[in-house]
Amino acid sequence: MKAYTKTIKGHRRPLTPLTRPTRLVIAIQYALLSLSVAGYGHAQETSLESAKKFQTSVPAAESNAESSATESSRSGEKASKGNAPSTQENAQQGENPESAKPSETVLPTLVIKDKGPTPGYVTSRTLTGTKTDTPLIEIPQSISVINRNELDMRGVNLNFTEALRYVPGVVPDQFGFNGTGFEYVSMRGFNVQTTANFRDNLSQTATGLYFAAFITDPYSLERVDVLRGPTAVMFGRGDAGGIVNRITKLPTATPIREVEIQYGNFDRKRIAGDFGLANEDGTLMFRLVTSALDTDTQVRFPNTGGDRAQIRRFYIAPSLTWRPTDRTSITLFGDILNNRSEAAAFYLGAPDGTPTNTLLGDPSYTRYSTDQASVSYRLEHHFNDTWTARQNFRFQRLDGRFRDMDPLGFAENDLSGTMPRSAFATAERLDQTALDTHVQARISTGPLSHTVLTGIDWTRTEATLKYFAATAPTPSINVFNPIYPQPIPTPDFLAVDGIQKIDQVGFYVQDQIKFQNWILTLSGRHDRVSNNTNEFLSQTTFANKDAAYTGRAGLTYLFSNGIAPYASYSQSFLPQPGLDRSSDGRPFDATRASQYEVGVKYQPPGTRSLFTAALFELTKTNVLVPDLRAGGVLTQTGEIRSRGAEVEARTQLFRGMNFIGAFTYNDVKVTESFDGFAGKMPIRVPNLTTSGWLDYDLGTLNVSWLRGFGIGGGVRYVGRVFNDDANTSITPSFTLFDAVVRYDHGPWRFYINANNIFNEKYYSASSGGNFFRGTERMVIGTLKLRF
Repeated sequence: MKAYTKTIKGHRRPLTPLTRPTRLVIAIQYALLSLSVAGYGHAQETSLESAKKFQTSVPAAESNAESSATESSRSGEKASKGNAPSTQENAQQGENPESAKPSETVLPTLVIKDKGPTPGYVTSRTLTGTKTDTPLIEIPQSISVINRNELDMRGVNLNFTEALRYVPGVVPDQFGFNGTGFEYVSMRGFNVQTTANFRDNLSQTATGLYFAAFITDPYSLERVDVLRGPTAVMFGRGDAGGIVNRITKLPTATPIREVEIQYGNFDRKRIAGDFGLANEDGTLMFRLVTSALDTDTQVRFPNTGGDRAQIRRFYIAPSLTWRPTDRTSITLFGDILNNRSEAAAFYLGAPDGTPTNTLLGDPSYTRYSTDQASVSYRLEHHFNDTWTARQNFRFQRLDGRFRDMDPLGFAENDLSGTMPRSAFATAERLDQTALDTHVQARISTGPLSHTVLTGIDWTRTEATLKYFAATAPTPSINVFNPIYPQPIPTPDFLAVDGIQKIDQVGFYVQDQIKFQNWILTLSGRHDRVSNNTNEFLSQTTFANKDAAYTGRAGLTYLFSNGIAPYASYSQSFLPQPGLDRSSDGRPFDATRASQYEVGVKYQPPGTRSLFTAALFELTKTNVLVPDLRAGGVLTQTGEIRSRGAEVEARTQLFRGMNFIGAFTYNDVKVTESFDGFAGKMPIRVPNLTTSGWLDYDLGTLNVSWLRGFGIGGGVRYVGRVFNDDANTSITPSFTLFDAVVRYDHGPWRFYINANNIFNEKYYSASSGGNFFRGTERMVIGTLKLRF
């Protein structure tokens, strides 16, 4: 369902001056960060001497090295093992480095030794769960990590959602193959396409007023963290289902030189490069990541001799890290992504409801074009072994131009298959500014060990929309004998012109308390939100304000054999863009959610394995649902309850053999509805999904001619989904198989990836007369050179 709102005249006007509350928020944030100045002067006296001793080598494949010597969260471990903590980007990956013995100077040095790429698919630590470097086994919530090894092995390099295919609780690609780049994702039964979108611990959840939404190039990522369940306490704008945190490739002290070329079916051509360098003492590091894609797609227009929808995409991202002292790190980052795509795999149904091979759009008219860019910085300063301050900032902008057509429905009793259409076009701009500042302290009170975090974050989104309709009639199309291309009139009637601004300020505090083998995680947050919407055409202004307290409490017990049972309660609070056009057109109220979860995590000591299982019950209120009394527009009165079980295994079965397994059972019910659908299951939500991936390094067999070869394969099952709110129509389940063959020879690595290797023909769902055809077989060869 498309939901849009309008805003005042001036689609491209600059941002308005900051209000007093906004100035106050920024002042508070910089006051928190300015504490670092106190420690900077003392650290600077020994910066040159320390910098010469500070030598870091991080594997290229894990460039945000899994390290944080003084941020270890092991029970009872003291920070005295090393006085020079690593930076936040190094902590993202999570493995503890070896620390050098303290020197005799005031500030000791830290040496992180190069251990080569971390094998397997298991990552042990993350910042995503708590904003502190914490082992996954200590986080009282379901979380999965997809590292760079897995992204490369499974050939994730077109749409970001491909990364989530083997994660429990997550259903990507509910609308089948998507060439437009939109990242359709469902988590624990809830649509989280934009609400779960995070990057480097900052919200990227801005939603435009029609199509506009930020997308991600998979090559830009070091890893992906998937935190399931309400997450608003630490991240503010996380929705009920959870968040997907994209971790960007950033500079490392190890030189990186990588070039990748790719070719596949549908005439797919792609080239990418990843280059990094650092000075001798590791105080200045630079990285440049870029990729370019040119491909046809499986979306073929009938009766054209094979005309296919195309995708053109370009991405570039420079970044720079400066360490003026061994206690201070400053990282600057920017990126540009241009995306040009045509029709998605949405096929019209016949008058009797059966699918056809006819696309609604037209090859000469349908276009989805976006230009997005961002600039960000990250500051981190360690005062001593106890206190650390961080600040993260990002501003990003998206300009979108979209052209497509809406179906108007078959005439009553007309079996000829003639579908009337209406052409439209939009010009959209989406700006988002995010600023997060927090202070961390590691202290002890008697037998209790505390990791305390307190901070403030601010997010502003500004979305503008100009929606044009065509005054001239749009040619209809016959679903049984379509004609392409047809002359489509240029939309020339301005039907919507508006702007919507949402400001959110959140204050949060967290304490991770350890007592012997017990870990108690307590978090609290207070949010204040203002939503201002102006409709230029109707000269109407809407404004509302909201505030909420949210919390999280979790208890974990660590057994010495690696078993960690836990129980938790968490809440979320999320402002929703758009207008309730079924009533007086006021902005939607924020949605809220709460969840109970119990589970167990098992990490056998000394192994590269992590097993997790969880049971949960999740309720979300103020859900946006279609109101049939008002023509099906979105209204806000719904409530949905989701119960389920999730199991995940990430393990090295034995040397050279890695396995990923995931299982999800989800019982999702509508508990409140305008239209009498209480007790029904929401559309496009499968009740059962399961998957498994296994790969093997044949070189471990010690057969000379097999050295360098590896094979792998996976299977994915997605259960049936309902196509309508009354649950009278279903799309059946489907099972897909994937495979990979690789060969390593010196600096060269060659992959052949095949997804849906048996070319299973299936639909992911059907809704409103559209059938969403699934992704067909993709066979891609990738040649990578590291030098």
